[in-house]
Amino acid sequence: MTNKDFGTQTLESVGATGQQQFQITIDDSGAPVTYSTLVRVGGSAEEVVLDFAGPLRPTGQSTATMKVDQRIIMNPWAAKRLAIALSQAIQRYEETYGGLEIDERKRRVAKPVNAQGKVS
Repeated sequence: MTNKDFGTQTLESVGATGQQQFQITIDDSGAPVTYSTLVRVGGSAEEVVLDFAGPLRPTGQSTATMKVDQRIIMNPWAAKRLAIALSQAIQRYEETYGGLEIDERKRRVAKPVNAQGKVS
């Protein structure tokens, strides 16, 4: 899997002196890539902890293990900016490709039935 090149982006930063805008070039050529299907969110008053994992690994009839592949620890301000950015990204995605259904049972598409009533 390769990293997608996002190129030069304009970032806005709010500091003690007010709002600033500057150009930043991001070099992600050496960044590791981890695919995640699950995230656990936790933390304290000083930090937000994001634990990313791949698929659950069944360990019994009603138990599974979440193997954490990557842990990111952020301050609450950075976490709030991340939440806003993720919300905006999902909104753009849904405007382009349609809504995302979170409930897996509702995402399943029934197999088409032919004129004879048989599943094709």
